[in-house]
This record gives sequence, structure tokens and C-alpha cells, in this order.
Amino acid sequence: MAFTTKKSLLRKVRAGDEISWNEFYQTYKPLILLCGLDCSLTATENEELVQQVMMEIFQKDILKNYDLDKVPDHIVFQFDPSRGRFRHYLKKIIRNHAIKLYHKRHDMLSLGEMEEGEAPAVDDWDNQWEKEWKRHLLNMALFELKTEVQPETFVAFEMYALQHKPVKDVAEFLHMSVSAVYTAKSRCIADLKKIIANLEER
Repeated sequence: MAFTTKKSLLRKVRAGDEISWNEFYQTYKPLILLCGLDCSLTATENEELVQQVMMEIFQKDILKNYDLDKVPDHIVFQFDPSRGRFRHYLKKIIRNHAIKLYHKRHDMLSLGEMEEGEAPAVDDWDNQWEKEWKRHLLNMALFELKTEVQPETFVAFEMYALQHKPVKDVAEFLHMSVSAVYTAKSRCIADLKKIIANLEER
């Protein structure tokens, strides 16, 4: 996942800064797709979900004139903090459109083909949303961490802590001492916790 600025996108959104369409779209499309899968949407419905969510978030009269994958950078999103927490705002939009798409599909079936309890339960979806949101925060935090530490420090952390490679193999590959790999892991974990704490909405 790519980010165009060192300053996290979420922090910019929460501050009410203008965000370019491409930066916002590339960052939040994966999250929307994951939420669609959690709601048992098909691949086609999932792509429609992305379009509907983005069209609601941005100005519909502008976006309808573009291919959503090729919107000019001058098209921007600016969140109004008075609406509340951005995560709740986004969650509501994604869930509403996902449920509509789900029911649209089943409305085409006869009642005899409908299975009881198929629609995603609110509590289950809320739990899945929290998991997906935490993954999203972690991805943003990892990117920010990568920009703040030395490349070899991040690679050591990535190989040892995230990819679970043997510490001796990591040290040999990076021409570092074993203790240096341990230090890189400890530092990155400490920094990562701080970044995530700053990203989380209070």
C-alpha cells in the first residue's frame, strides 16, 4: 500500500486537510474491499461497493464524469471534523452500501431460495470492522515507521519480527550482529506503538 506523504493520511483527514482523490482512493479501497468480503459480497458487488462508497464520500456530480481509477489530483476530499470520528463516518457509509448490495442480490431470488439468517449480523459486522480497521492502522503505522528509521533497521525488524526469520539468518544477511537485530526489533516495536497511539482516534 502506498502513501504519498510522511504525515499520515488519517491524521490529515482528522485535521480537515484537503486530500487528493488518488491518495485517498488508493489508501481506503483495500479496506472497503475487505469489508465487502466480510459482508459476503461477490467480486462484482465488491467493486460496485468501492464505487458507491467513494461516490458518496466525494462529490457525486464531479466523480460521475471520470473513471474512478483515473480521477485528476485536483479532485480532493476534505473531512468536516464536526461530523464526529472519521472511522465511524466511513464505517456507516461502507456498511449501508454493503447491506444494500447484499439485499439487492437476494431481492432477485424467490423467497423459496432465500436462506434464513443470511444477511450479515450487525454485531458480527461491527467486530469484523474493528479488526479490519486495526489492520488498516497497522499498515499506515508501518509505512510511517519505515520513513522514520534507517533502512537497515526497518529491514531487520521486518525480517525478524514480521517475517519470523531466524535471528542468525537475518544478522548474516544484513551483515549485522545478532544483538543489533534484537535492538532494531525493540526500537521499531516501541516506535510503532507510539505511531499507532497517535493514529488512533480518541
